[in-house]
Amino acid sequence: MSSTPPDLAVVPGRLVDEVLRSAHAEAKRLVEEVYVQSAQGRLVNPDSSFLRPDPEARERVIALPAYVPEPVPAMGIKWISSFPENLKLGLPRASAAIVLNDTTTGFPVALLEGARISGFRTALSALVGADALTEGARRATKFAVLGTGYISATTVQTFLADGWSLDQVAVFDLSAERAAEFVQELTDGHQGLRVTVADSAADALRDADLVLLATTAVTPHLDRLDGLAPDAIVLHMSLRDLTPEALAGAEHVVDEVSHSLREKTSLALAVEAGVVAREDVRPVGDLLTGEWKRTPGRTAVYAPFGLGSLDIALGTLVLARARDLPGVLTVEDFAGLAPQH
Repeated sequence: MSSTPPDLAVVPGRLVDEVLRSAHAEAKRLVEEVYVQSAQGRLVNPDSSFLRPDPEARERVIALPAYVPEPVPAMGIKWISSFPENLKLGLPRASAAIVLNDTTTGFPVALLEGARISGFRTALSALVGADALTEGARRATKFAVLGTGYISATTVQTFLADGWSLDQVAVFDLSAERAAEFVQELTDGHQGLRVTVADSAADALRDADLVLLATTAVTPHLDRLDGLAPDAIVLHMSLRDLTPEALAGAEHVVDEVSHSLREKTSLALAVEAGVVAREDVRPVGDLLTGEWKRTPGRTAVYAPFGLGSLDIALGTLVLARARDLPGVLTVEDFAGLAPQH
């Protein structure tokens, strides 16, 4: 008995954004579930593959394949580029596509704009980590944000949408113009929110109890975290800002340990240098299940490398909600195998 392979759904960025905005709570729960599955070894999440046309340049494209068994079996790959020079052209730094495969036949069933899914899952990753590390307190007296691109904007907006109370937000960017635009956009959308531009990274970090690092740095440039508030949480989303010395003495939480110790991340360099012991690096899933708790009085650095399983799980959620919306393109018989009449 033969059957026709499924049609291919193409979901453009506008619809991806629309669905994600309406699915905040469900998407957050999904990220938590994936992290628990990861900590329990129930995912199929191969190492990411990096394509660098010029090994000495910052431009790269990354392939992240994954299979997620629950709550809905999902399989696919994210193909995401990072071209920082795009910013000078007025274009986003990152662009991406996500391909989802049928888990029974392996045939592709969807092509989704992936940069929005990737940005949203990064923001949710930061949110889930911060929630777990604060045991649900969901408040920051001073939130320091280094880097004012799309990821920072999406992350701060996601925290606010989830009900976090931010008494003060201090931002710093090497581009004063981008920092000013970031502040304007944030305050336009959240009247009464206190947001200021810091004169330096050190000024932004001083006395901060919550820190977001989302820069395009490829080598560590911050060598100390001793100016932070006690019990500070550092969301090291860009992965390569902190020197091994800056990481000394902190507690370290990641999404998946082996993934996070690759590609010359700050944490990988710290472990290689013997500043951080590999066995002291914990997955966030252990926090979510209560398997591990952070030590009071110590800075916690959360550095999720980025699991393809999150993109695939969220992509599957987007597809389910968007499939019948106007604007989704359906390519019938994409594989060209239907009987011809």
